[in-house]
Amino acid sequence: MQPETYDVAILGGGLAGLTLARQLRRRAPEARVVVVEPSLRPLPTACHKVGESSVELGSHYFAHVLGLGDYLDREHLYKNGLRFFVGNPSAPLHERCEIGPSGFPVVPSFQLDRGKLEEDLRAMIEADGATLLEGAKATDVSLSEGDRPHEVEVTQDGAVRSLRARWVVDATGRRRLLQRKLDLSRPSPIGSSAAWFRVAERVDVAELVPEGERAWHARDPEHERWLSTVHLCGHGYWVWIIPLSTGYTSIGIVADPLHPFDTFRTADRALAWIREHEPALARRLEGVELRDFLALKSYAYHSERVFSEQRWACVGEAGIFVDPLYSPGSDLIAFANTFTAELVARDMAGTLEAERVQAYNDFYLGWAMDTTTMLRDTARVLAEPEVFAPKVWWDFYVYWAFACQYYFQEIYRLPLPEHEAYAQRAAAYFELNARAQRLFRAWAARGDGKVRRAQVPVPLFPSITAERHMDLVPGKTPEQTAEVMDQGLRDGRAILAELLGRALQSMSPEEGRALVEEVGARGWDLGLSEERLAAGELTGPRRRKALPTLTRDMERALGRVADGVPGLRDAWRAAMGA
Repeated sequence: MQPETYDVAILGGGLAGLTLARQLRRRAPEARVVVVEPSLRPLPTACHKVGESSVELGSHYFAHVLGLGDYLDREHLYKNGLRFFVGNPSAPLHERCEIGPSGFPVVPSFQLDRGKLEEDLRAMIEADGATLLEGAKATDVSLSEGDRPHEVEVTQDGAVRSLRARWVVDATGRRRLLQRKLDLSRPSPIGSSAAWFRVAERVDVAELVPEGERAWHARDPEHERWLSTVHLCGHGYWVWIIPLSTGYTSIGIVADPLHPFDTFRTADRALAWIREHEPALARRLEGVELRDFLALKSYAYHSERVFSEQRWACVGEAGIFVDPLYSPGSDLIAFANTFTAELVARDMAGTLEAERVQAYNDFYLGWAMDTTTMLRDTARVLAEPEVFAPKVWWDFYVYWAFACQYYFQEIYRLPLPEHEAYAQRAAAYFELNARAQRLFRAWAARGDGKVRRAQVPVPLFPSITAERHMDLVPGKTPEQTAEVMDQGLRDGRAILAELLGRALQSMSPEEGRALVEEVGARGWDLGLSEERLAAGELTGPRRRKALPTLTRDMERALGRVADGVPGLRDAWRAAMGA
């Protein structure tokens, strides 16, 4: 038999592979696309896969780029943002600091039931004209030189067959067929592990707080907290609670190496671990059957390359896996799939440049490493409400100001000389973010773990963060996008200066000087003006009028630094030597 020939062979029919097939049929409708997937339908309704929570960028990809908006609206749950509870885990939940939206987010995101979504996507891509080989496993790839097609060895029903394809896309998940074959996998500085399961009923975070705590419940008058991706945070760990449209609830443990993997790697041990660290949740789970339990040790990894001018790509977990804290998995899929679809379309049109392949590879790996920088070494940060709340405030701001703008406005389609200017902006954001993350880690190491504010709304309406969030609409020109990004950088530097000031005010002059030396803050060029320092010493209406808008926004969201600590001017001068 002659090998079947395609333009694109996608090895793996999970979320990344299926969505790429759908995207290719839209971006390059003339392309012959085949998806090779070992599992057969019907898929379990409560699929064993993890990755149910999407955020703004990934949700935009699903709803708008793939045209799934009506389907998601009908078949899945709208998500009430990311919500974190930080503080002493042995204290009642209502005594911990709650970080998250106070109302339903303006820009939608979704809670996705992976089993249902992947089942439905299989039917969709067949209707789109892609070929789906179910019960077939890609076992090897022979990459060709020049314009000759690649060959894929496939095992199906006990027989071996061959496929030929101009492009091969690895979507095999953690099998990482191409990464292993080409020795491209690289370690991640994140060493955390995870365990997760589902229960066949709704687990509402409100059930963990007694009805008599009326003030806590009154913060959610529409009873919408349960639609959030809930994170119960402690020293070196967090536990997720995610509702699904089928009535199931996904629950997972994510833990730093401070918590040995062996202590939660089985269902019984995971329940015992939850009883020790999150007793309120453990009480709710008593007598409830755990389903689809899985555990994964040291889940994060990186790669040297994910896109090649040799006409191959790696998408989803076949390329990189970072960390699930802010639900970036669907964002990684969106970027990798979109870059791949662009490369394939340009190749078929005869306009693909090797420089574009390299530009996409550099951007993707740089953004993934920046996300890793954001999420690594957070053991102490997760346990410090006075640090974790500013971190969430900052992390969301830079995400909305740069990564989302880049994707929503399709900057990746620009001619390469114009795209280079945005790559330089990316580098500036990555450097600024690296400084902020060093600050958060050093600040948390000097924290006391106390809860001083019951609720931190992110985003707070109105505020500078809310403006960045509401600005996530497509249709800007490249020039308008550049203006938004540049303003974000200017504001980001001012925000970082304010955060450094908050940190210095929370500690003694000696600790402040040590922190400044540790993070290298004297070289950041973030000086606060004498007018700003003087404004911080005022009181009442005069103070509010004198402070910059972003400072007022931060204080409304994060609260004033506690009374009885050094004033900002004294703390800044003592630590910075000015």
